[in-house]
Amino acid sequence: MAKQAVSILVDWGTTNFRAYLLDENGVCLAETSAPSGISQINGAFEATLNANIGEWLNTHDNLTVVLAGMIGSQIGWKNTPYVDCPAPISGYGQYGVQVPEFNHGNCWIIPGMKQETADGKVDVMRGEELQVIGASMLSGDTDAASYCCPGTHTKWVKVNNQQIQTITTAMTGETFSLLSKHSILAHSLDTSAPLDEAAFIKGVQYSQQPGGLLNHIFSVRTLFVTGKQATSAGAGYLSGLLIGHEIRAFMEANGAESIGTCHIIGSSSLNQLYQTAMNHFGISTTLVADKDASIAGANSLIQTLKDRLCRN
Repeated sequence: MAKQAVSILVDWGTTNFRAYLLDENGVCLAETSAPSGISQINGAFEATLNANIGEWLNTHDNLTVVLAGMIGSQIGWKNTPYVDCPAPISGYGQYGVQVPEFNHGNCWIIPGMKQETADGKVDVMRGEELQVIGASMLSGDTDAASYCCPGTHTKWVKVNNQQIQTITTAMTGETFSLLSKHSILAHSLDTSAPLDEAAFIKGVQYSQQPGGLLNHIFSVRTLFVTGKQATSAGAGYLSGLLIGHEIRAFMEANGAESIGTCHIIGSSSLNQLYQTAMNHFGISTTLVADKDASIAGANSLIQTLKDRLCRN
């Protein structure tokens, strides 16, 4: 017997559109993608959905459509307000914002999260909240754990007592890109060369020394000009410095003893680098595919969203 589809998850970012057809157990029955991010479609949100998931909606009855990511931002379909930390891992569907004009109202945008502290610090995430919820469901680690979503703007999330407690964003990927392309360090490294793992570890180790990040990154140049490091090793070394400082800052802010296992969410080689660096710092880690995390997160919301639709 063919499995019955019950929902569609759309991971809708700035540049890409990804959709997954799911059964009641969160098993992916089909998927599709397109370069139809919200910055590419000139506001044609409904038309983009119909073009990419319309066939699924016509083939299956009563599908719940879950939209996550930048679709809920100020430049998205509906500017959904951030949910304040701490927020529960279970029942996050209560915060979904209905899109009444699509799929007879059985369409919901999942809002991102915001953390504000007494000293004025503000941090946000949009899209990663669903991945963290899903990864926590998959791991069962909801009482004392950490979650890391590596990328251009890496997100660090602390979970305690079945709640998302804190968010920390590190612009590590973007900083690497800027330094390696538009600073004097560009002459000291070759980003086209395979990443030098030994140089990466060297950078991670050096990040633990006194001096601070701004001093440490200049060593990319000094090692090159003194003949101690080839350009082929420069990118790995810089990456190790940046990721090492990022992990060190997270440990100092949260206390190494309270981090627990860190679940690294993603699917790129970048995740392996973060795992290598964290293990060097003595942090136990697991790897969770971002697709699996997003699907598990969406599946955990479906019943709440269906109940809300019935009440409306």
